[in-house]
Amino acid sequence: MQFEIYLNMKKLYLTVLVLTAFVLLSCKNKVNLYTDDGEHTVVYAMLDANADTNYFKITKSFIGNVNQYGHDYDANNYHYEDIDVRFTGIFEGSSHPQTVTLDTISIFVPYDENSTFYSGCYQTYYYTTKTLLEGKEYALDIFRKTDSVNISAKTKTINSFRFKMPLSYQQLIFTDVPTVTKTVEWKVDDPTTLFKTTAAYFEINAYFHYKELMPGATDTVHRSIKWGIASGEADKFYTNSNNDYYYVARYAPAALYTLLSTNTYLKENSPAGVQRWFENFEFRVDAIGDELYNYYLITNSTSAIQDVPNYTNIENGMGIMSSRISKSTSNLIGQITRQKIVEDYPDYGFIYDPNR
Repeated sequence: MQFEIYLNMKKLYLTVLVLTAFVLLSCKNKVNLYTDDGEHTVVYAMLDANADTNYFKITKSFIGNVNQYGHDYDANNYHYEDIDVRFTGIFEGSSHPQTVTLDTISIFVPYDENSTFYSGCYQTYYYTTKTLLEGKEYALDIFRKTDSVNISAKTKTINSFRFKMPLSYQQLIFTDVPTVTKTVEWKVDDPTTLFKTTAAYFEINAYFHYKELMPGATDTVHRSIKWGIASGEADKFYTNSNNDYYYVARYAPAALYTLLSTNTYLKENSPAGVQRWFENFEFRVDAIGDELYNYYLITNSTSAIQDVPNYTNIENGMGIMSSRISKSTSNLIGQITRQKIVEDYPDYGFIYDPNR
């Protein structure tokens, strides 16, 4: 399962609840939300400077049988008056740190058969609509009123980066020669870090977007095919060319045709008369912070002589507060490539428009 659960709300993707997961990686490990040594405040937050709203899931551990108490909302959630939650950092429109009190919102989490808790019901999340800045430090402070305990965490948002290649106006040509490679390149414009990223891990994907009209249908449907380009620790992609430092991932353009020819949906859902139109081709770079990547490494480590240690960056509590960001570039698919796809895969119903 994935490490992050996304809720589609007001056209935002929200990282909430557990990092039972990682948008970039998958694993079978889950964080225990119960303990046998008293109450702990459990925090999960993934700060995103691109998001209109940032959400925080704050729960509490419980003593007892997990099957009994795990589904008891009051046993593992605070009431609003039980804790004060404050968030500090530099927000858009300000040059100095501000502290805001986080309010709560109730969000319905759709049922997920793979989720032990927190699905198929309404959940309370803390949130801020303040816009975060890239490459800045933010602090979360929770005051637990029942025993006057302060819980805190700090993290930095991922610093700014921009695409270097492909160029925004460039049309993409996908040759079918298997030995040819091209690059996706992105650059960090942050002198405070010597133009290096503050992200720990990158995942680079491409998306073949198209619009589809089935026979007899009156509305078109937008669809995408995901193409995994590369993933790994940030340093793996760092390069220097003529004293120009940037990040680069290589891909084989010919792999696009393998992707199309083996796509199950296209193969099984291309009846006579189907029409499909090319839309822009997208490259996307996802980046995550050190805390989330450290959590992944530790919870997926194995040892023959000791238990896997718990990882948390929450002081006086448990959980993770880290950061992530996603950036993409959109390009037209070149005429030669569009024409080749139309001719090589006639059953798919793609339409070649030389004027596009």
